[in-house]
Amino acid sequence: MAKKTKLVSMRKPIYLVLFIVILALGALIWYKNWQSKFEAPKQGTQLIGFTIKKDTSLMAVVGDLHYYGFIKDEDAFKYALEHTKDNTPGKANALTIGNNTIDREARYKISQSMTAWQIADVLLNQGELSTCDHGCPDSNFDPELLPGGDLAPTLKEKYSGVKTYEDCTKAIGHDGGQLSSEQYAQRTGIRRCVAPDGREFTQGKEGWSDVPTP
Repeated sequence: MAKKTKLVSMRKPIYLVLFIVILALGALIWYKNWQSKFEAPKQGTQLIGFTIKKDTSLMAVVGDLHYYGFIKDEDAFKYALEHTKDNTPGKANALTIGNNTIDREARYKISQSMTAWQIADVLLNQGELSTCDHGCPDSNFDPELLPGGDLAPTLKEKYSGVKTYEDCTKAIGHDGGQLSSEQYAQRTGIRRCVAPDGREFTQGKEGWSDVPTP
């Protein structure tokens, strides 16, 4: 009976040590997982211009950065925004998060190779005035990005398959492009098409030419 009691009493410290080890491992795994949410999503990417327009909400800013692959986790990024030192006073129309401010109508240079902390510092302290007095582009990113963060193809890449006048007429649409007028065709006997990437095609002729810059 004494031996059994002694064995039980010896097991208690072992169970306590195992419990502490398991607890410590769990805390370490949680900490590493939490820290990973602040890491850069990619490596070796270029700087991208990110414009925050005058009516953009904080939710839209964070959502865009997550959707286009600049941050791994929205909540972690908000934490970084709240706990990064804000060295510049926000303007009247600035977004607020905690005691910090992010200027609207400003352009920021960020990359997917930056950590959440680095992007937070850029947004809080490194904005450049961008009022879009002559009109804002459709995309908040320059160069334009695809969902997930890959660079969108340039117009020349997008319309590389346009080889003839007929191809050109089909390519005209959202990205621009233009057909010569019917009056011009009746007067000259020539029909021309300018593709969205700026190349000009003539009906019945092979090849293309660059449209002269005005």
